[in-house]
Amino acid sequence: MKKEFYLLIDSCITTGYAVSGWLKEFSGSEQFKGILIREDKPSDSILEQRNNFHAEYAGQKVLTREMNEKLSGLYSTFNKKEKLYSTFYKREKAMINMFGVPINSATSANNTFFLGQDINGEYSRNWVTENCSKSQPFIFTHISQIFKPWWIEITGHRLLNVHSAVLPYARGVYSIENIAALNDIEFFKKSAGVTIHFIDQGVDTGPIIRAERIIDPFRFNSIWELKGYTLMTGYRLYIEMAKHIIFDHETVSVGIAGDPALRGTNFRASNLTERQKHRAEEGYLSMKKRYYSQVDVQQSL
Repeated sequence: MKKEFYLLIDSCITTGYAVSGWLKEFSGSEQFKGILIREDKPSDSILEQRNNFHAEYAGQKVLTREMNEKLSGLYSTFNKKEKLYSTFYKREKAMINMFGVPINSATSANNTFFLGQDINGEYSRNWVTENCSKSQPFIFTHISQIFKPWWIEITGHRLLNVHSAVLPYARGVYSIENIAALNDIEFFKKSAGVTIHFIDQGVDTGPIIRAERIIDPFRFNSIWELKGYTLMTGYRLYIEMAKHIIFDHETVSVGIAGDPALRGTNFRASNLTERQKHRAEEGYLSMKKRYYSQVDVQQSL
């Protein structure tokens, strides 16, 4: 029996990188059923403008004032009126500077389905029930909302997440940023990386399929560049994992439950206040300076 699968994401510049990779890899596969978007469907005009923006600026690494103005009307993460504007903006600006504007917008695929801003809402549940209860596709997710248990039940426990830090140490939202604010080099090194895991009813507590740690997390100019690099690494590994899960008929991925004793703090969005963002930025640079000072001393011995 052929396995079907979806990608479920937020709508922002960041997830445009994910969509670009998935469309390049899977657009010709009949098993890939499409992109699910956590967003109320925008007007056709906005969707067209998003696609035009990415087509015009694809690969460009300098974010100009004109581009900023255009993006502010296309994505809420570039709108200064949004609560989390500065967090998303710094991360997405860093990603554009490193990788260029993604080729595709998050909403560019022909088989794109909008589930609404609340993926636990009635519309979303009706859509998932109608389209996923029989086939029970794998759904590879990367969104900033916790799933209700019915998601796991309807999909037959085939719900996965890519987490931009190493579990079980760095859990929750903006975990690596909050850990940077602690200014603890060893804990930060242990936490910096990517984890792919099945979703259970806890927060980042599901069985782990794959975890990768960044060897040198201090080689970047800022915590935001590190976060951007981590996200891109996660998207690449996600595609590799999806190919294995969907198309490998010889073996099956088995998630391994993490030791509950090692679970870190479950960070929430409310933890990353403006003051905490400043601590994260300063903490990262402080650790970077101390880390390379230690390396220099060791090399001189």
